[in-house]
Amino acid sequence: MIRSPFFALIRKDLKGYFDQPTGYILIVIFVAMLSWAFFKTALLMGEVSLRPLFTVEFAIDRPSLPWLMTLFIPAATMRLLSEEQRDGTLETLLTQPIRGWIVLVTKFLSGLIFVTIAILCTIGIPIAVSTAGNMDWGAVVSQYVGSIFLAGSLVSIGLFTSSLTRNQIVAFILGLTLSMVLMIMGLEIVAITMPSNVANLLQLLSPITHFDNIGRGVIDLRDILYFVTLITTFLSATFLIVRSRTLSHQTSQYRNLQLGVAGLIVLSILIGWFGSDIKGRIDLTEDKVFSLSPATIQILNDLDDLLTVDIFMSADPPVQVSPVSRDVNDFLDDFEAGSDDKVKVVRHYPEDDEKAERRANTAGVPPVQFNLHSQGELQIKTGYLGIILTYIDKREIIPFVDTIDGFEYRLASLTNKMLSDNQEKKTIGFMGGHGETSPTQGMMTFASVASQQYNLVPVSATPDEPLPLDGVDVLVVSSPKEPLGSPHENSLKEYIQQGGKVFFNLESVLVDIQQLAGLPNRHSLAEFIEREFGIVLEENIVYDLQSNETIGFSAGARGNVILPYPYWIRAVVEDNKVAGNVDTVVLPWANTLGILDLPDSKYSITPLIRSTSYAAVDDSFRNLKPDSPVFTDPLQINFFSSDLAVTAEGSNGSRVVIVGDADWLSESATQRFSNNVLLGLNLLDWLAQEDKLASVRSKVVSERNMVFSSDRHRNLVQYSNIGGVPLLLILTGLLRFWVRRTKGFKGNWRRGLQGAPSQVTAQDQESSE
Repeated sequence: MIRSPFFALIRKDLKGYFDQPTGYILIVIFVAMLSWAFFKTALLMGEVSLRPLFTVEFAIDRPSLPWLMTLFIPAATMRLLSEEQRDGTLETLLTQPIRGWIVLVTKFLSGLIFVTIAILCTIGIPIAVSTAGNMDWGAVVSQYVGSIFLAGSLVSIGLFTSSLTRNQIVAFILGLTLSMVLMIMGLEIVAITMPSNVANLLQLLSPITHFDNIGRGVIDLRDILYFVTLITTFLSATFLIVRSRTLSHQTSQYRNLQLGVAGLIVLSILIGWFGSDIKGRIDLTEDKVFSLSPATIQILNDLDDLLTVDIFMSADPPVQVSPVSRDVNDFLDDFEAGSDDKVKVVRHYPEDDEKAERRANTAGVPPVQFNLHSQGELQIKTGYLGIILTYIDKREIIPFVDTIDGFEYRLASLTNKMLSDNQEKKTIGFMGGHGETSPTQGMMTFASVASQQYNLVPVSATPDEPLPLDGVDVLVVSSPKEPLGSPHENSLKEYIQQGGKVFFNLESVLVDIQQLAGLPNRHSLAEFIEREFGIVLEENIVYDLQSNETIGFSAGARGNVILPYPYWIRAVVEDNKVAGNVDTVVLPWANTLGILDLPDSKYSITPLIRSTSYAAVDDSFRNLKPDSPVFTDPLQINFFSSDLAVTAEGSNGSRVVIVGDADWLSESATQRFSNNVLLGLNLLDWLAQEDKLASVRSKVVSERNMVFSSDRHRNLVQYSNIGGVPLLLILTGLLRFWVRRTKGFKGNWRRGLQGAPSQVTAQDQESSE
């Protein structure tokens, strides 16, 4: 048994929390509110992540964990020292042979343990949500670690305010006010009302800024050091307040204590102000989103000369761009460190250097204006955050970096472009003349992005002439609706047999968007791909009652309504070696593919995209409305997972992608679903054997979609956390109360039995007398 006074004091304070209903009430309210607010947002987002739980955005109707802790922790810590002062037990503790700092640290740890237990009671949320999709557990660990550090900071603040008064309510109000001020001053809406240098300092000194960094999935040494310093500062201030009641203010010991606390406060400010120079971080995200990818490192290794990265930035950046500026600098440091001395990063400050300003303006890196509210007036502040890449005699420019998302891909792609400028771009041909979807009309977004890396050319010919496929590296065939004819079909067959690369986007059913009804496409090339590759393009339309998208429909006089549309399915990408890190893709009105086992086949067939196990097929496709009777007809529903896209690699070096859908790269899809564009580009790269950047490009987004197997599954995930966990906490509290009461009753009963014999003997003696 541990007899150390250190652990005895911690145990005493923890019993104070859990031997009374107050502790359970606080945790129950905390967990219930967090769970309710999380699912209110998460189910609308449809994303498997804890972003709504740990967001630093302030919303009264959707309180997140950081802001709810700002209210919860002052309530949990208000009694730690104020109650001891009120009862007069603090002086007694300090006169015992126990060091004062031990008393203080045990108070802090007991409060932190209590709050940590409350935070860990929400662990059921990620566990339950992970049953509906792929959770990034590395980011989850980072978010909970950040929450505990933030909790430690707020507990130290609550302990400090509790030492200032004997009244618990006053301690709560003081703790809430101080915590809220520190948190709010890190919000951009507050910072933009102040001068830029003051706003940046306030953001660096606010816990919310550092928590946000850790909440992304990156544990940065600067953020950890900040929290440790903040905790130490408030604990030292608390120690000063407590010791001032037992020490004479005229003694050197008290003055030294004052100087030490003042020094820690100054150190905290200095770390906040100059902490940007401290290096060291760990990227815990599953896809290593904030670390250099192997593809980027390979591009840097291919450099034959020095790559100079000139970054033009503001020494005192506007508050709107300050966090991005920090992330960009961190990434450029990693970019330089991973280059084996082949990259040199040079920082310029145009606002302080006229020469740098002229160079920035001449090169195409202009200042960007931001609105600031200061002293009741709208002010305009300019800021720089642009980059010039120079390699030998080539130059690429990023005029302004407004977000860190996709920044690695922009740097890597521009570097790769300069490396390959001496080489001709590969050519992507789009077959036309048979009713195909035009890249300049129906696929503008996809074609526009692809044109940055490839030369796009139309491929067409008169019916009697062969297709001009010489010089075409990849041929895109998107939904032909008219017969090819023998000359064109033979050209296509010969192109593939000679090692050509073809991207087939085919549809066996043509959908009338106005009537939402389907008609068979008799010229879909179904016979060609079955004969050549053993792939059957089946005449049906896939629907998924769980993994689908919501889209707008006209409701007449009521305007537009947003409804789940099972015919726009969210399918699962199976082959990440081809697709990069894209996990899901939206396929509107997709057709299933069958794979024939041909013994003499020259192609290796690999499934690329599959529907979920909650999908079925509509073989009639007469009614494709969101309330189609097919969804409720038990004779029609047969749930199964099926292939929707495959890849084929021939022994002659040919590569083919066949997708049973032609609308997934249309404007209506690509403008809403960025993963569709990414997957399309990655497939082009694989076909052209230029897939070096696919893994980098796929880091731009990370869609982790939430797919429930049924309404019962969704309700179980939601209400087991909103109601189930709080109910378990209530039952735990009642059980503990019953156990304590039973022990107390047994103790009194035993003491009664021990006193009974002597009482009876005395009575017997009196009666005998």
